[in-house]
Amino acid sequence: MASPPRPAVRGPADAPTSVVMQALDAVEAGAQPLIVDESSGQLAAALHARGAGPQVWRRFAGQGDTGTPWPVASDTTSAFVRLGKDRRALTMALHAAASMVAPGGAIVLFGANVEGVKSVGKALDDVAEGVVTVDTRRHSRVFAGPRRTEIAGLRASLDAWREVNEVTLNGRARPWVSYPGVFAGGVLDAGTALLLDHLPPLRVGSVVLDMGCGSGIIGAAVRERMKDGAVDLVDSDAVAIEAARENAPGTTIICGDGLAAAPRTRYDIILSNPPIHEGVEESFAFLQRLIADAPARLQPDGVLHVVIQSRIRALPWFEAAFKEATIVAQDRRFQIIRGVAGSAVKASRRGAR
Repeated sequence: MASPPRPAVRGPADAPTSVVMQALDAVEAGAQPLIVDESSGQLAAALHARGAGPQVWRRFAGQGDTGTPWPVASDTTSAFVRLGKDRRALTMALHAAASMVAPGGAIVLFGANVEGVKSVGKALDDVAEGVVTVDTRRHSRVFAGPRRTEIAGLRASLDAWREVNEVTLNGRARPWVSYPGVFAGGVLDAGTALLLDHLPPLRVGSVVLDMGCGSGIIGAAVRERMKDGAVDLVDSDAVAIEAARENAPGTTIICGDGLAAAPRTRYDIILSNPPIHEGVEESFAFLQRLIADAPARLQPDGVLHVVIQSRIRALPWFEAAFKEATIVAQDRRFQIIRGVAGSAVKASRRGAR
């Protein structure tokens, strides 16, 4: 039998991943472990080096990897689940892992103390029994236990986690689909509401991108307001994309990482309520990359229209990238900044679409 291919390594292991790799002698991973949301690829490589054929589920697209809303695995012998920032998303991930692992197979949960791993060990009790602390080095913690034979209330499919709330868009109340871990949890958050109250003109035939769309509120609202034209939605969260497909009919929806995943060459308008965290740490990397990359993806005089917290001094970043940059609205919590692209691109509007 041919040996499984060596997993791709995307970057250095963070502290929790390094600790769980050092603790592999204490865990029976078996022939086909499932790795959940560990982005560096180092854990998969370490398990491969031990003769295993690791299977990987990444909910989020990035670093050349495609995100998927639910694991696709077979004959899974164990699962290694990386702690994320959302506790309900963690519960869903543990149920997903348990739905793949045979009874008695190890389920491992690992994360950093600063991420709250000390307080989430009990979440593993829902799907595993006899949970023990395997390692506590480098301000990290690793829990493990055998998968329960019977799991009361096991939700073994994405559809079992589907939630339907109600939001008011364009003056009309409508049902809204969401899932655990999707931004704003199926409600219209205050920042997005401010953005929708101060949209740039939506001209007939405009081509609009909702970047970092979440469950699709911005894209759906724009699609309803605009005559003709087209609306695209992009997000790296494959679970959010599943919600957006239901919430924003008549749009093109893509799971991918940043503007590179957008399906058209150029847009008249790019709208975004961008994430400013990576895990529990604040990060402006997504926002700064969006500002830097947007001018090349906009038509001449096209606009990037972003809502962010008022405390973030982002206007100089816009001024460095755009021919015009303005704060068009602001309240105590949020601001909307608009950048207008220059006209260096000579391609015709029709040809660029």
